[in-house]
Amino acid sequence: MKRLNYLMASILSASVLLFSAPKAYAATTQTSISRTQAEQRALSIVNLNWTYSSSKNSTLPSINGNSVTQPSQFKNVTTATMTGIPYDWGGLDSLDTSSDGAPWTSFLTAINNGAFAGNVNTSAPYGYIQGTAGIDCSGFVQATFNIKDYKQSTSTLINNYFTPISLSNLKHMDILDHPGDHVVIFDKWGSLNGVQGAYTYESTPDQTYGGIQGTKKYFITMNEINSGYIPARYNYIIDDTSTPDPVPTSNSYGIVSNVTSYANFRSNPSTSSALLGTIPKGTILKLLASNSGWYNVSYNGQTGWIYGNLIASVPANTYVTVNNVSQLNIRLAASSTSQILGVLSEGQYATVLGVSTDGSWYKISVNGITGYSSAKYLQYIN
Repeated sequence: MKRLNYLMASILSASVLLFSAPKAYAATTQTSISRTQAEQRALSIVNLNWTYSSSKNSTLPSINGNSVTQPSQFKNVTTATMTGIPYDWGGLDSLDTSSDGAPWTSFLTAINNGAFAGNVNTSAPYGYIQGTAGIDCSGFVQATFNIKDYKQSTSTLINNYFTPISLSNLKHMDILDHPGDHVVIFDKWGSLNGVQGAYTYESTPDQTYGGIQGTKKYFITMNEINSGYIPARYNYIIDDTSTPDPVPTSNSYGIVSNVTSYANFRSNPSTSSALLGTIPKGTILKLLASNSGWYNVSYNGQTGWIYGNLIASVPANTYVTVNNVSQLNIRLAASSTSQILGVLSEGQYATVLGVSTDGSWYKISVNGITGYSSAKYLQYIN
């Protein structure tokens, strides 16, 4: 809805929704969420990879199909891997949310079931059109903060779940809301092409600064912010702890947990520091140091930081790594003469599936390979 006046369309859409669904919006008590957890949800949506098929995802809904315009990233595409969820006027389809009245539970389910991908016709008087799949700006904010309620708008969000704050008090994962127009999630202050403004997470059909018509990392200028955007903070947000964790010992390990699919890997112990990459859920990491609730770890040849709340203790007697060797053969059977299927290298961690009857071999699994390795060259990670 950015840079265009959709207020009239919003009013018409709201009137139709009220006619078809007489239940009024009502602020309900929500589960608290930390800034890091909210960011993880936002980036999981922004970076979602999925497969688009024109034969499956470009058939217009039979009802109000003339009010649907497919996002530009699908133009002349037969099939392709897409990143990010397309903009859908009135939509609330994300990793674990769905649009009001939709017969699916998530965006991926919708696409797999043949839903029409997106709708950037923000002047459509019907609001959300059944049969389309995707998410609009307020839906993206609602999904990011895991707000369990009927689909919120840019107006109801700030009335029900966010409290206005001063611009000088704006922090990472607060929002900038222009009621009746657009809403974005604030990442950090900065400049783009010499213009001052804010880097954001948002869902928008606007492409002034590139990206898809949908969810993405984006930018908003100070002139735009000063044209009616209200800084606001989620009522159930929790600031990330600054209490230092115990200093890891030389044999401390952790497993990436409490995330949808991956954790952010940063250059310094701060959500505003540079993003080095992401680390998949379930990855075992050696903990090198700690600082203000963050762990220093090494991953894919880089050393950086991961937020402590996203690291859980490694289950006892479950994972092993090599001991006193740089790599260890994985064999088809519990015998030193059996066929070699692969190797377990230093820095890798395998799942223990069983133990030979004499206890001298472990049945392990790593990177899709399942076989046996000598127990005397393995040690448990606890």
